[in-house]
Amino acid sequence: MGNCRDCFDGKIYDEQHEQYEKLDREIIRLTEVSHFSYEDAFNRAIRLYPAVKDCPECGGTGKIND
Repeated sequence: MGNCRDCFDGKIYDEQHEQYEKLDREIIRLTEVSHFSYEDAFNRAIRLYPAVKDCPECGGTGKIND
């Protein structure tokens, strides 16, 4: 069993969520200004703006069968 390559810990953007734009801006800010990796910025930003949904590839587990 390996890590899913389509998500971070089973979560992906939900572009239909009302806070999607805020989440996107926060991730950009964290990666460009604070120099976080994209994954770290994603995990920090979703605490403020939970505009995410379960990954359809792994069912939200973050793991896939190889």
